[in-house]
Amino acid sequence: MRLLWGAAAVSDIGTWVQLIVVGSLVAAHSGSAVQTGLVALATFMPQGIASPVGGLLADRYDRRKVFASALMAQAVVTTALAVVLGMGVRSSGVLTLLILLASAAGATGAPSYAAMLPDLVPPHELMAMVSLGVYSWNSGRIVGPLLGTLLALAVGPAWTVGFNALTFVVMAVAVALLRRPFVPAGGDGTVLQRLGGGLRTLRATPGCLHGVVLLVLFNVTVVPFMGLIPIYARAEFGGGTGLAGMVASAQGVGAILGGIAVTLLSVHFRRSLLVGRLIWLIAVALGVYALAPNPVWLVAASTVLGGTSAALFITSSAIIQRDAPADSRGRVMSIMQASMGVAYGLGILFIGSIGDTVNLRVAFGVGAVLILVGFAALGLRSRHWRAAVDGSEVLAADAAAASSDLCPA
Repeated sequence: MRLLWGAAAVSDIGTWVQLIVVGSLVAAHSGSAVQTGLVALATFMPQGIASPVGGLLADRYDRRKVFASALMAQAVVTTALAVVLGMGVRSSGVLTLLILLASAAGATGAPSYAAMLPDLVPPHELMAMVSLGVYSWNSGRIVGPLLGTLLALAVGPAWTVGFNALTFVVMAVAVALLRRPFVPAGGDGTVLQRLGGGLRTLRATPGCLHGVVLLVLFNVTVVPFMGLIPIYARAEFGGGTGLAGMVASAQGVGAILGGIAVTLLSVHFRRSLLVGRLIWLIAVALGVYALAPNPVWLVAASTVLGGTSAALFITSSAIIQRDAPADSRGRVMSIMQASMGVAYGLGILFIGSIGDTVNLRVAFGVGAVLILVGFAALGLRSRHWRAAVDGSEVLAADAAAASSDLCPA
């Protein structure tokens, strides 16, 4: 687990190096929120198509081999991206296409990685395990933008993206060094039948279903701010790669602190209580981010927004991994990732369009309002969402406590 986490941290640094550098190039070249957002969109949108395929592979073949193969495919396509940048290409369409292909390979392997992790830790450590993934991703968010800025100045964007390609190779080697297989029970049926089975499992498992709904709402309304950092820094504050890197790094610092905090709080408070408080805190933080009068406020708001966002993602993901059946976990996780990818794509186009039409401050304010409206609608539509989020173990404990109160020894 330590080897895998360390390699993931290196790979995540490379991903954020690429995202900030390429995003800043497109922002400077186009001046458009939508075109800048397309770079981030290409990084995450393939989850909507490739993740279900990855889920099928994860529930059919050795998950370790599937994941390692996907990483090597990412390395090849990212190398091609570095070559194109070295040739002087700055077209957002060409760059977005290559990032899209690399991300599709990554999305294909992601369900195998997610399905492997619960087999590496006992159930009561699932929240901490998901937190480790967030620490890795956000360590990359902290170090990556700063390192990307320095590398872009020192060796140029092409060699900087080449560094990202190397990180995928590092991750693939770490996965190959895991000596144990991760072979699922498998199953029969056509591709559509197996995909349908995963969807039925998700719908029949209240914790998984509500966790996915929360993540979809979050990705449509809030997460687009991450991909729009470069253009927001340039349009509203006159900053370039340096300011964009500072904002992204601040978000990463907040995410790590938020992950630690929610892991500790989950021992003492119900998941439903945490989710409710986090939704309100996220809305307030996004509102402050939208109204930030100067870069200092912008960085501070990004830190808080990163912390609360990471906490909500950890809580929702842990609920899904807690309740997903082992034999269909790959497909359930792939549906989660696909839903997030599609929701993020729709969200970044929606928020980015408002940014181009009016401005990004208004766009982020709209997102802050919509997450509150969506959460209120969830509460009205599903009156038992708290029980689903808290899980059967919590309900059983409550029942035992109630029984003990009624029948004292």
